[in-house]
Amino acid sequence: MYDKLIDHIRQNVPGTSIDKQTIEEYFTPQLFEKKEHFLKQGYICKLAGFVIEGCYRNYMISAEGKEVNTGFGFENWWLGDVSSFVNQTPTLINTQFLENTRLLTITAKNHIDLFEKSQCFREYTYKLRSKATMASVLKLSELSESARTRYKVLLEKYPKIQQRVSQRQIASFLHITPEALSRLRKSEIS
Repeated sequence: MYDKLIDHIRQNVPGTSIDKQTIEEYFTPQLFEKKEHFLKQGYICKLAGFVIEGCYRNYMISAEGKEVNTGFGFENWWLGDVSSFVNQTPTLINTQFLENTRLLTITAKNHIDLFEKSQCFREYTYKLRSKATMASVLKLSELSESARTRYKVLLEKYPKIQQRVSQRQIASFLHITPEALSRLRKSEIS
C-alpha cells in the first residue's frame, strides 16, 4: 500500500531518497465506504489523503440547493482542500466517495513536520500544487467550450470514467442535464 505513494513521489521527484519507513511514520491507512464523506462544506479539512484504490467526487451546493460536481479523483490522486488544510479554515467543498476507497491519510501537523524534515516531500508538494493550479486554470478555460467538447476532453482525461461514475454525476460535472449527456453519448457512438 505504501509503495504506491512512494512510487508516485518518485515519479514526480526523480532520484528521491524518501523511504517506506518515513511514509509509514507520517501516513495512516484508512478505508472509506461508498457514499461516505471525506469533507463537508463548512468543516475544517483535518486530513489530506492519497487514493490507493477507489474513486471520489468533489461537489458544491448551488444557490438553488443543487449538488454541482466540480471534479473526480481516482487512484494516485490526492484529496482534501489545500486552503482549508493549510490554513485550518472551513472548506467550501464536499468530497464523497463513489466507491469503497482505500487511502493513506496525513494530518496537517504531520504534513508540516514531513514538509520541514524532507526536501523530497517539499519538492513533491510544490510540484503537485503547481499541477493543481494549472489544472484549475485549464478547467476554467474549458467552461467556454461546447458541451460536446467538454465531454470529449473528459473522456480523453479519464477513459474509464463511464464505468466508475454515474451518468448523472458526469452530467452535473459538464453542467448539462442527464438527457443532454445521453444524446451526446448516442451521437458519439453513431
